[in-house]
Amino acid sequence: MKPPATTWIAGPPGYVRAPALLLFLAFAGCHSIQFGPMIHDTNTEAAAPMRATLGLPTAASEANHFEAEAQPRDDAGPRLRSGLRTGSDEHQSSDQDELVWPGNAQGAEHRIDLATALRRAGADNPTIALAEEAVRARLAERMQARALLFPTLDIGTNLRLHRGNFLTSGGVVTDINIQSLYWGFGADVKGGGTLAVPGLRIVSHLADAVYAPQAAQQKVVQSRFDATATRYYLLMEVGVRYLALVEAQARRQAFLQSLRDVEEIDRITLLQAKLGLGRDADAKRARSEMLLLRAQAQSAEEAIGVAAAELARLLDWDPALPLRAADAVPPLLEMVNPDVSLPQLLDQAMAYHPEIVARSADVAYQEIRLRQERMRPFLPVVAVGFSAGEFGGSGPNTTSRLGSFHPRTDLDVVAVWSLQNLLVGNRAVQSVARSGLESAQIERARLLDRIRREVVEAQALVETRRQDMELARKRIETSQRAYTQDLTRAKNPPLGLPIEVLSSASQLAAARQDLIRAIIGYSQAQLQLHAALGNPPVAKGD
Repeated sequence: MKPPATTWIAGPPGYVRAPALLLFLAFAGCHSIQFGPMIHDTNTEAAAPMRATLGLPTAASEANHFEAEAQPRDDAGPRLRSGLRTGSDEHQSSDQDELVWPGNAQGAEHRIDLATALRRAGADNPTIALAEEAVRARLAERMQARALLFPTLDIGTNLRLHRGNFLTSGGVVTDINIQSLYWGFGADVKGGGTLAVPGLRIVSHLADAVYAPQAAQQKVVQSRFDATATRYYLLMEVGVRYLALVEAQARRQAFLQSLRDVEEIDRITLLQAKLGLGRDADAKRARSEMLLLRAQAQSAEEAIGVAAAELARLLDWDPALPLRAADAVPPLLEMVNPDVSLPQLLDQAMAYHPEIVARSADVAYQEIRLRQERMRPFLPVVAVGFSAGEFGGSGPNTTSRLGSFHPRTDLDVVAVWSLQNLLVGNRAVQSVARSGLESAQIERARLLDRIRREVVEAQALVETRRQDMELARKRIETSQRAYTQDLTRAKNPPLGLPIEVLSSASQLAAARQDLIRAIIGYSQAQLQLHAALGNPPVAKGD
């Protein structure tokens, strides 16, 4: 008898189709597909609020999933995990072996959470250490500037012996013997002249003595806030790179979850093709989709290695040691109050951003330099020398021996006003200082524009990623329902074919990836906005 037109698939005669159908249902019933979580999390209690917020499976359902995965499976299970080494030769290639992920050996990985990564970067990063070393250099320069009017202390002695012709102050050349000895504060004294090297001496331009300490103080402020900005931005970069590592790990887990779904579809379609209940082309299509997911999972493993290497660079970590993120579920960071308006965010950034303070200090430094050069022609170079010691000797009117030692003091004060190149040189130096001031003001204005742009972009990115998360969550729910319904129909051959589940499985896999990207993108945007406002990234527990 000819089968009715509504028969679900053309195939063997009825006396063959009925046993085959019963056999297929028996195999299909033994391998019900498990709906596991999008991301495997070892800390299910901490991850439960996140999963509930995003509409993901709860901790209880996840525990059931793990229990089901841990249960021994029948003889078709090993064939499924090894690539279904049954059927025709074209489905038995060696590339169907179970994936073995490199770097996952027990004890080989080093897991780190966000708080630990931030602490390690703040303590050991060479970029931050270099910025802090610049602060110490500026502090030393400020100390040097403040000491310009501190005297220099010299202690010494000098012995003078003269034999032969001597030119007197009256222009007469005479043959005399002179000897003298001095010791005490200073040195190099000859006769009635002052000491060439005073015991206490001060030599400084008053313009430098007055303005150099003020300028050095502004340099200290600039370097400190530059170091602070460097620390904030580098910690933000560490947070972004850590989240990138979490994303790579979560994407791999999502690919593996989708791979398990498609492997089940591949098993069912292959079994149908062998029993004559389905087309061989459908089995090949399912196998192709499974191989694609395996390739994507391998690419995700590569992305994990790249993200781990970049994070290790920022943490000054040995790249030969595998580094993995402790967060199995992508963390949803909320660092900026969503109720704060954009103008308020901009005002906060203008008031608290350390780079703005640093550039303002640079402007103040250039202003001080300009005032210093304007006052330089009106302030003198001051030289003060004071010496005290014992001095004695002999000359033509005394016995030829060292004697008559008595205390001696000398005080010399000199003030010199200089007009460099008839004031032309002073004007040139003032022009250079004025140009430096204008350049600093332009640099600060450019910085203000950049910070405003960063705040606006980061705030817009936060809002966009929040919407992306909501859409991805809805896609997950819709795709999951569609996948469940299609799977139910496919397990009842008169109602549907297993190949029809493949489209829903692909949509569900894409929705999982989009949700991971949206969550990570939102958290990264939060970090960027928090840093753009002039705040340090702080992880929970710090």
